[in-house]
Amino acid sequence: MRPLPLSLGFPSPRLSRSKDSLSKLLLAVSLCGPLAASAHTVVITVDLEPIEDAMVTSAMPYTNYGHQPSFEISPVWRPFVDYSRESFLKFDLSGIPEGVQVLSARLQATAYDGFAYGGDGSVYAHFVPDDSWSEGSLIWLNKPAISGQALGSWWLWYDFRNGQPRPEQSGSAESAALAAQVQAEVEQDNLLSLRLSSSGYETFYHSSEAADATKRPKLRVRYSAPACSFERPAPTLTVNGSLEMTLECGASTWQDPGASATDACGPVTVERYNSGEDAYGPGPNPNAEGTYSVQYIARNLNGEASAVRTVTVEDTLAPQLTLNGEPEMTHTCGTAFVDPGVTAQDACYGDLTQSVQVFGYVNGWVPGTYTVEYFVTDSGGNAAAPLVRTVTVANCPW
Repeated sequence: MRPLPLSLGFPSPRLSRSKDSLSKLLLAVSLCGPLAASAHTVVITVDLEPIEDAMVTSAMPYTNYGHQPSFEISPVWRPFVDYSRESFLKFDLSGIPEGVQVLSARLQATAYDGFAYGGDGSVYAHFVPDDSWSEGSLIWLNKPAISGQALGSWWLWYDFRNGQPRPEQSGSAESAALAAQVQAEVEQDNLLSLRLSSSGYETFYHSSEAADATKRPKLRVRYSAPACSFERPAPTLTVNGSLEMTLECGASTWQDPGASATDACGPVTVERYNSGEDAYGPGPNPNAEGTYSVQYIARNLNGEASAVRTVTVEDTLAPQLTLNGEPEMTHTCGTAFVDPGVTAQDACYGDLTQSVQVFGYVNGWVPGTYTVEYFVTDSGGNAAAPLVRTVTVANCPW
């Protein structure tokens, strides 16, 4: 679980998100009623600013407008305008903990100018599945695609420009579809990207770079969380099995015993790192000597608990030597003796046949009894039991 964005007024450090060294995350917390929704839940409201926003236009398809204090939305409206402008917003939802229920979501932007060409003047907010875009590199030619129907819309009207100051207006969209999309992103990658567009009216909005923070775009999210979330201490983490484990290289298998965690609200999710069953590492390799670490972390609003398991893979088993042919052989005198040799196999290091050392020489032209000895040691310093072959050279033709 990730920590809640605010614990009864105490900010979580994980909500410290910045852009150009300025915080883009505003928090507004309200407890609706004595304990919000019920005696067991509280309702939290957070106002999020975009961590990135940018306009793109078909008039300048190679130009990036990502660091401007404003963005524009306008349609193609011939004969007056033959290009369109769209704007993209990206919100970081990581301050909203998993497991909560998103009750509502409202997108808001402050306009300061515009013109009503005609037709459908609504501004529509569509979901953008691809969050990989960046405000510093977004252009018309690489803009991400939208998905599905609009998540909401608003309508603002500006008359002909007559040289007088234009009134600022606030556009906002709140819908069950937007709340559902926020819920889905909280449970997935914690990023929400939206595209703003219109087919009828032109409007200019303050962006997240606006000097006046009250005029920047906002995503207001209301969600409910268990009341015990604010009262509970950090989780208690229990590691299954020993924190120090030893595996025999090549002979053991690795299966993470895991860990569990609880707090006052009940079970807490344990995140694993380098267990071999997560996305953060392959885990201990039981076929390679070494020392490996597996980490476990459980988090809640008020803190975290962690532990590290050390897994040592060591080689204590000696290689195995196997004679090719018989241990006692007779060789007919008068030809060179060809040693059939041995094979060497090690559980950790595999085939060590090329590392075998041979001591002894059989002279195939001189009758007698000879011995040949075979030795091998693996990289762990484990020596195999030596083998001996006895060769009798006899029956010389002279």
